[in-house]
Amino acid sequence: MATFHYYLRDAETVDVSTAIHLHIRWTGQRLVYPTGCKVIPRHWSADNERVTAKAPACEHCIPPPNDRSLDDNGKPFLIVAHRDINERLKVLKATAVKVLDNFAREKGRSPSRNELRDELNRSDGKATGEMPMDLLSFVQTFIDSAQGRVHVDGSGPLHYTTLNRYELTFDLLTAYCAKRANRKTPPPVFFAEVDGAFVAGFTQFLTKGVDGKKYAANTVVKYSRTLRKFLRLAKEHREVGKEVNPEVFSKDYTLKEVDSDQIYLNTDELAAFYQLDLSANPRLDRARDLFIVGAWTGLRFGDLSRIQLEHIHDVTVKKEVLHLKNGKEIKEVIERKEKRIRVRTSKTSTDVTIPVHPCIPVIMAKYGGRVPSGISNQKQNGYIKEAAAMVPELQVKTMEGRTTGGVRREVAKCKWERVTTHTARRSFASNFYRDGTPARTIMAITGHRTEQAFMRYIRLSNEEHADIMAKSSLFSMSVMKAV
Repeated sequence: MATFHYYLRDAETVDVSTAIHLHIRWTGQRLVYPTGCKVIPRHWSADNERVTAKAPACEHCIPPPNDRSLDDNGKPFLIVAHRDINERLKVLKATAVKVLDNFAREKGRSPSRNELRDELNRSDGKATGEMPMDLLSFVQTFIDSAQGRVHVDGSGPLHYTTLNRYELTFDLLTAYCAKRANRKTPPPVFFAEVDGAFVAGFTQFLTKGVDGKKYAANTVVKYSRTLRKFLRLAKEHREVGKEVNPEVFSKDYTLKEVDSDQIYLNTDELAAFYQLDLSANPRLDRARDLFIVGAWTGLRFGDLSRIQLEHIHDVTVKKEVLHLKNGKEIKEVIERKEKRIRVRTSKTSTDVTIPVHPCIPVIMAKYGGRVPSGISNQKQNGYIKEAAAMVPELQVKTMEGRTTGGVRREVAKCKWERVTTHTARRSFASNFYRDGTPARTIMAITGHRTEQAFMRYIRLSNEEHADIMAKSSLFSMSVMKAV
């Protein structure tokens, strides 16, 4: 059943007129529709959702001087402000009810937000298809249109994690706008009202805590970036762009990203984890095997369980070898067969080719020629920690730092406690980078588009960076004698 409520955009003002909005909820959808009428809050009855007899005239409800229309009693239209505003509210609600009923009767379904707004605009003499001028309606419209949208290059639909981030940011914005107005439901926040203070307030809202939950600094950065993306889209829109305040894009109003303390497992630790006998516990065995595949392919968790025999191809690799024969240097070309994984990633729809590590065919053989099927990310994380706790090499304690509520705290944890599903992908990038593989080559597999984003995955210590540098031929050059 649909619900209809009228409320003031800003009920806290004293002698300043504020807009009256109609809030409609139906079949899980929500629309805030501006009535065009304004009233001083003291002339508004929140309980009855009507203006009082003391309400001044509303320009929207005053007909032109030459208007000869008649009222319901057949008499010339009289300018009685409080009656006319209430009449308009009554008619607008009746129109919305009629639209909902017509869709149910004629089309057997409920209208979408855009369809209901367009019908109300049409009955009100406004142009249809208008872009909403308030932030929350704009974001909701964008999210609705993003469902099923493909990447700019047409390579595939947006990943569910991207859509999920949009929706989570919208929910947080809704909660922030409601708290900002001290209301249970948020009033419309028009783009002209969104300034640097609004963005800074949203950052503070997430930092201080939402419903008792304080977000880590980098999580706040993630949602702040998504808000700026919504505002950039609005800025580029021909209808609402001129209303967007340029200062909202300043990073001065948001937190700065902090270095992550996430770990990776080196090759020795991965080998010990792989050799751990878990045959007596199939659920841990499968979770561990899936983790190892991720650590040697660099694929995201959502792509791992898709790998099957059809993704593995034989390729011929040629290598030139120099050797002496009868005192002469001979160049010989040696050919050998190698296996490669070729798969299209689900998040970026990018084709990647990955050399097959020797442990992967062995693991796939255990599960009928494919990688073990995945479970939820949450359960996988729990199983991985449970299995990693059995590895002696992962009992060493390391310091984990976390910035929450603007305060950084460090706590000592065993390495196995810090292992997550994503540790596999991070281990892939770190181990090959440590072995000297060029960053661009690793990025071709991980799918990172910038080195800045890729380097966040590299978890090497200062000693490990020194080890890489020590391999340079510059450290084996003969020392020139000074004269």
